[in-house]
Amino acid sequence: MYDSYRQCRQQLQGVEAIDYYLAEALCSRFSVENPALLFHSILLLSALLRGGHSCLKLTAEAGNRYWQEETGAGGFVFPDPETWQQEISTWGLGPEQDQPLVYEYQRLYLRRYWRFEKGVADRLGQMKCQQLDPDAGRTAGVLAQLFPQADPEDQQRQAVANALRQRFAVISGGPGTGKTFTVTSLLAAMQRLHGHSLRIRLVAPTGKAAQRLNESIVAAKAELHRQGLLEPRDLDAIPEDAATLHRCLGVIPGQHEFRHNAGNPLMVDMLLVDEASMVDLPMMYRLLQALPDGAMLILLGDPDQLPSVSAGSVLADLIPRPHPGYSEDNCMWLEKLTGIRPSQARGQGADYLSQLTRSRRFSDEGGIGRLAAAVIGGDAEESWRILGDSSDALQLQEGRDLHAWLDPLIETRYVPLLQAADAAQCFALLSAFRILCVTRTGEQGAEQINAYVGERLRRAGLIAGEGRWYPGCPVMVTRNHYELDLFNGDIGVVVRHGRGLRVAFAKGEELRFLSPSRLPSLEVVYAMTVHKTQGSEFDEVALVLPENDQLLNSRELLYTGITRARHGLKVWADEAVWKQGVVRSVNRYSGLAERLLSS
Repeated sequence: MYDSYRQCRQQLQGVEAIDYYLAEALCSRFSVENPALLFHSILLLSALLRGGHSCLKLTAEAGNRYWQEETGAGGFVFPDPETWQQEISTWGLGPEQDQPLVYEYQRLYLRRYWRFEKGVADRLGQMKCQQLDPDAGRTAGVLAQLFPQADPEDQQRQAVANALRQRFAVISGGPGTGKTFTVTSLLAAMQRLHGHSLRIRLVAPTGKAAQRLNESIVAAKAELHRQGLLEPRDLDAIPEDAATLHRCLGVIPGQHEFRHNAGNPLMVDMLLVDEASMVDLPMMYRLLQALPDGAMLILLGDPDQLPSVSAGSVLADLIPRPHPGYSEDNCMWLEKLTGIRPSQARGQGADYLSQLTRSRRFSDEGGIGRLAAAVIGGDAEESWRILGDSSDALQLQEGRDLHAWLDPLIETRYVPLLQAADAAQCFALLSAFRILCVTRTGEQGAEQINAYVGERLRRAGLIAGEGRWYPGCPVMVTRNHYELDLFNGDIGVVVRHGRGLRVAFAKGEELRFLSPSRLPSLEVVYAMTVHKTQGSEFDEVALVLPENDQLLNSRELLYTGITRARHGLKVWADEAVWKQGVVRSVNRYSGLAERLLSS
C-alpha cells in the first residue's frame, strides 16, 4: 500500500505512526480484492479508538474524506455505505472467524474491543433479566419507613422502589438531584431486607471520586439519622470506605489484568459504582468479569458529563433518551410498593433504569441550573444570553486580557492560600475555588495558567527561594502510587511540617504528611483541566475557554465544568468559541446500546 510511514505521511496529512503501523501489520494477514479500502479502514479504526470510540460505524463514516490537505485536496475518501458493506462482507470478519478484526452490527472492531463490548452486553443483559423476588408486603413496609412522606413526585422513593427488585440497576441524575441520598436509602433498605448481612463494596474510578463518595455517604447517613430514618444497625451496615476500581480489583504491577477476575471473583453481595460515566469499556468488562454470580450491581452517575478518557461511553449507552419505559410487570410492582403508577410509559428493556431530574442544588430559575440545561440541550444562543445576564451566581468576561481577569481572582483566592495557618485551612480554601481549563496546553491551558499564577505570587513576595515547592502550593498526583494509597488526580497541599516541607493529603477528617521526594509525579494545580475535575465540586469556579476553538471543546465538557460550581461561576470566553462548544457533542461509536436492547 505504502512503502513506508514517511511515504504515507506524504499522501495522508496528519496520519499518526501508531495508526499506520497497526494497519500495516493487520493488512499483512489478509488477501482481499481491495487492499486500499482495508488499509484505510483499519487506519481510521485505530484513530477512532484513540479518540474514545470502541468501533468504526460504517453508516456514519461512509463518504467522508480523511487526511486531506488544508485546501481540501488529497487524502482518502471512503465509499458509500452499500459499497463499503459489500466489500467488507468479503473479508471474512464474522465474530465466529478467528481474525483480529470483527464486523458486526455494521461496525468494524478490533477483536479485543468487540470482546469487551459483547462481554459487557452479555453480562448486563443476563443480569437485567434476573430480577430479584423480594416479598412485596415486607418491601413496602421498609420503603414506608425510609420514606414516610408519600409524595407522588418523590423521584428518590420511586428509584429506591425500582432498584430493590433489580440485580442490575442504574440511577442517573445531574448535580443536586440526590443520587447519594437515594442510594444511601437503597442500601439501608437492602440491608433491612437481608438482615443487615449484605457484603457491600463502594467503588469509584478515581481516588478523588472515591473520597467524594465517602464524604457524601457519611453526610447522607448523618442527615437520614438526624431525621430518624436510619437505625443504628443501618448505620453500621452501610459502608463508608469507598475504594478505586483498580484497588478493588487488585492491581498486578506491570499487567493489564487484575487479581480479581472470573476465576477469582470479588467477595461481595452488592457493588456500588459511583461516577460511572468515567468508567471505560475495558474496565467495565473486567469489573463485570470479577462480579460473582448472584451479586447485585448499582451504577450511579450523570450521563451528560464527559465520558471516560479511554474507549467507550458505557453509562450513556445504558441510558437511552427518552426513557423507553418500564414493562407492565414492573409498573405493577412499583404501583404495589408505592401506590403510584410510574410516569414512564409501558415499554421494553429499561426496568433497570431510574432517572432523577429534579435538582435541589440548582433551581430551574437559578443562573447555573439554567445555563447547564441550555448547554446540555445544545442551545448556543440561549446559553450565551444567560451568561450575559450577569448575576451573583454568573459572571462573563468576553475573551480579552486573560491576565487582567485572573489577577483579582489570584489576589482574593490564592494569596490567602499561601498565608493559611495550617493544612486544614488550605484544604478549606482549595475546596472553595478552582480555575478550570478546557485544554492542558496553550495560552489558556492549565499549564500556562499555573505558571502565571505561580509567577504572580512570586512577584508579590509570597514565595521565598527558587525551589519548586513552597508552603501553600496546591499539587495534584499524576500517577497511581498504590503503596502510598494515592492515586492519579488526588489533591494535596505543600505545608511546613516538622523541619521541612511536606505534602499534606486529606482523607476524611484525617491528614497525611509525605515528603515531596516520595512523590515525583506531582504538578501544581491552581488550574486544572475540566477532565480532571470529574468527581469534584467547588463553591466557585472560574472556567477558561481557549482563544480559538478546539475539538476538546464540547457541550459535555462545558456542562461538566459548569456543574462543578455549587454557588458561583465565572467564565472567560469568546462568543464564537463558546457557541461552537455548545453545538459540538461527544458522540462515540458503540454497539453496546443495540446489543442490550436485543438481549
